[in-house]
Amino acid sequence: MPPYRGVFFLAKSLAMHNPTHHHTRKLLVASTVITVTLTFIALWFYSNHRITPKPLHTNQQTQWVTGYLPAYRHNGREIPFLGAEDYAMLTHIAHASAIPHPDGTLDTTTNNYLPESRHQAVQTAHTNQRPILLVIAAHHDLFSPAIQAGTRQALIRNILQMLDEDGYDGVDIDMEPVTLDENRDNPDFRAFIHELHAALQTRISPLLGRPPLLTAATTLRDRHIIAQLANKFDQINLMAYDMAQPHEGWIPWFDSPLQNGGLVFPGFSHQVPSIENWVNAFVETGVPRHKLGLGISFDVACWQGGETTPGEGITQPRTPWRVAPTYFKRSYAEMHMQNRIPAHYQWDETAQMAWFGVDAANSADDMFCNFNDARAIKAKISFARQQGLGGIMIWELALDAALQPDASVGSRPLRQVIGDMLQK
Repeated sequence: MPPYRGVFFLAKSLAMHNPTHHHTRKLLVASTVITVTLTFIALWFYSNHRITPKPLHTNQQTQWVTGYLPAYRHNGREIPFLGAEDYAMLTHIAHASAIPHPDGTLDTTTNNYLPESRHQAVQTAHTNQRPILLVIAAHHDLFSPAIQAGTRQALIRNILQMLDEDGYDGVDIDMEPVTLDENRDNPDFRAFIHELHAALQTRISPLLGRPPLLTAATTLRDRHIIAQLANKFDQINLMAYDMAQPHEGWIPWFDSPLQNGGLVFPGFSHQVPSIENWVNAFVETGVPRHKLGLGISFDVACWQGGETTPGEGITQPRTPWRVAPTYFKRSYAEMHMQNRIPAHYQWDETAQMAWFGVDAANSADDMFCNFNDARAIKAKISFARQQGLGGIMIWELALDAALQPDASVGSRPLRQVIGDMLQK
């Protein structure tokens, strides 16, 4: 019986024990009944509704949408670029990141991974019934000493302490790279993942009702060792961006191309990178498709200057250079705010990416820029579904947001298209 029904029995009892029916007593009784009634109704409503989770996506073709939330993008008071519609789109938040020290302790200051920021991120995620992951990330040179035999258990203890104290629902590991070439093993990393996974099995995430998750962010280079550990990870998210930069022997190419059309490097027989080739390579090494997540970047990648012919810089993809260009990345939001993305940009049918060129008076200012627009994101989500992948990953949630105080929370074209696609 809902508890508010008992209030009416209380009212009846009060009336029966009031033979004089004095007007003041009646007002007091009525006031008491109303107050108690409202209190019981509120308590009943809260007890029946406070733990009802918002449903996660049930689309079997896209199981997860994991979005990275860097702690340096927010403070301990608010996360201005995330609203209810963002949490409705996401299934997991990866809160980045703590950096391992060589002695196994964790650096929480460099990325503003401070207690108040961690508490606020966890509390907000849990209020929206979304699991949030503790991200441990560093370059190989920093990560490697911390996972050696003499320090590995100290690192795991410190990770578990932060997990327990802050209430995270899992751990995301981002060691870049894990191996120093694509065929080399890393016994320390394998031992670290085995021991961390075993330790996580001794705990339960109250939100998930199961042991905390263990996930990884990775690239093509580390596919062999990741394949050996695939059964330890709940998600293996491919950082399928930053695929092309102006290294020696390269040509201007796309940051996150879906396909390459068989294009090869000048003077070589091997192909330029593509997401399709990455996924095929991971599957061939033994990673189950359902464990793979396709990373989608909200950055704009630009190649600037260089020289293709005398007086001409880089203005389009696939053009060999005589002098290498420079390279930079900006957020989609920043490029829009600065009006640097033209209204009528180009579309590459092979790469399934948006791009534009700038042919400036000074060739040093010439540019080729490429990015994921709504059409590119739709293509990537469709690809993930067709390939039977486990989900998608977003790097990162602030890059599609205008960070001015008066910016509309709902004005997020890239995240909007992800939300729309998930409804199909």
